[in-house]
Amino acid sequence: MTTNIYKTLRHTAVVLFLTAFLALLSLAQNTRVRVLNPPGSIYTAPSGLNNQGITVGAFEFSGQNLEGFLYHPANNEYTSIQYPGAESTEALGVNDSGTVVGAFANQDGQNHGFFLESGAYRQYDVPGFSGTTIVGINQAGDFAGTIGSNGFYQGYVSIGGVVTAFTVDGGATNAYGINSSNVSVGFFVNSSGTAFHGFMRDNSGNITQIDYPGSLSSACTGINDAGVITGFYEDSNGDHGFVLINGKFQKLAAPYVAAINNHNVIVGSVTGKTNTYGFIAAR
Repeated sequence: MTTNIYKTLRHTAVVLFLTAFLALLSLAQNTRVRVLNPPGSIYTAPSGLNNQGITVGAFEFSGQNLEGFLYHPANNEYTSIQYPGAESTEALGVNDSGTVVGAFANQDGQNHGFFLESGAYRQYDVPGFSGTTIVGINQAGDFAGTIGSNGFYQGYVSIGGVVTAFTVDGGATNAYGINSSNVSVGFFVNSSGTAFHGFMRDNSGNITQIDYPGSLSSACTGINDAGVITGFYEDSNGDHGFVLINGKFQKLAAPYVAAINNHNVIVGSVTGKTNTYGFIAAR
């Protein structure tokens, strides 16, 4: 699947809308925004990117199931990612070696993780657990994700092939990003089930809770090698993206920010009246 996302009036209008909407991004001055939207897609959600800006995520055509994509910024092309025989596929992370990770679902009703390396797919399931999703992968090939089903989930990290499952505060826990220091981030549901909170887990297993000041709920979605964290929070006015740099929060105009690379390029999504569009924003 190959397209020029700026060649139609429809996409030009979307670009102008998102450029204005994201002009308040405080992560970098003179922010450049590119819309990510495979032709005909009603839903495009980027989830991860590497240091070359290669971005992965999921998209959906009307009446069809989710399908993964890989976006190449150098030639402005999309490549479809579909696990063989799966009913739906989501590409969720990619490292500088080009290894893509994600999850697929088939008729057994469970998520299964996968790796896509050099054009070859490989299924991955954490032994002894139902439902496996791989969300983030670092340069060494260590990865993080979520295991479980039926409403209760645990986060996990796989470091050097050793899997460690964990929960935060005894609540359902989702691990998202992992950097080259094996620091991971994600979010968990509190014990009363009324809110979710972000967390950072260091490479010794110590947990730090992260909440945007004054928020009703907060979640962390990505972390780069400098320790800059992306996420989103909910307040009485809706959802808002943020970055956390050296302990200081910066609110972003975009409602959902999914990941950040070492060049402080971010990806995320914005929902309009009818469609959800992805974006990549850089200096």
